[in-house]
Amino acid sequence: MILILAYNCGFCSNVLTNIEFEEKENGIIVEFEFIEPISSDSVYAWQSDNQWFYFTLHNILSDTFKLDQETTFNLPILDFQPIISSDNTQIGLRLKKRVDSFEFYNQNQKNLLNAHLHYSLDNFDSTILSNTKTKKVRVFDSLFARSKSWLFILASGYSIASLINDKDTKINVEAGIITLILSYLINKSWTNN
Repeated sequence: MILILAYNCGFCSNVLTNIEFEEKENGIIVEFEFIEPISSDSVYAWQSDNQWFYFTLHNILSDTFKLDQETTFNLPILDFQPIISSDNTQIGLRLKKRVDSFEFYNQNQKNLLNAHLHYSLDNFDSTILSNTKTKKVRVFDSLFARSKSWLFILASGYSIASLINDKDTKINVEAGIITLILSYLINKSWTNN
């Protein structure tokens, strides 16, 4: 069937053979597979007002019946529609969420092209962003909690030793006070992060 289609189109240089979808938290990745390598500037995309997102593949043919029968999709894709004209293939996706932006990427395999459809940032949950900072603080606290305790013990030891021992009292008192101040400043600085 593909050979017949390719023969009928004198201008078409390539054939779309497969489409796969991968849902991500911030959008959808659409992977197009062709017989020959393709440039990303051969594919155009646009979104209608009624939740349909379209790809137009210029000078590309496809077996739309085969694509329609063999392409699987799940939510957030509500419907899939391949359409062929004389020298172009159009792929329509009816989506649950509106796409805010999109980009095309050529893959390492020359005959693959990925389209990344991105949702609006308004669709992200703000708690995910705030939880990231909390996790970093928890890791930091767990790594240095023992060091903080040892600094307070060391400072207290210097201070108590200076009270018990009359010899070298001035040096122990100064070392104890400096260590206590340093411990206090370190404790305050990392709890405010």
